[in-house]
Amino acid sequence: AAIKPRLDLPESTEIFGQKISLSPAQQLLNPVEQVLNPVQEAATTISQRLFGLPSLKIPIPGERTQSWLLISYVDNDLRISRGDGGLFVLVREGSLLLL
Repeated sequence: AAIKPRLDLPESTEIFGQKISLSPAQQLLNPVEQVLNPVQEAATTISQRLFGLPSLKIPIPGERTQSWLLISYVDNDLRISRGDGGLFVLVREGSLLLL
């Protein structure tokens, strides 16, 4: 799977009968889009070099080894989550949101 250079969210969605604007989420994604192309190129290069090698597990000592993730919205194509200071927008591969 490749990193998509642009994610177009719908203007709004309906959750439990209430219309929710997704424009704040799109504003959060705009700065991310500016760095995705170099990141995709780097990830492609790294994956090509590591292809076929076994997984490397590195233990992280200390209290920061635990994390949390709160799912704010989920449907068949989209999941918006937040945790540990980050916002995660995940779109199912093949979704119409990626077109």
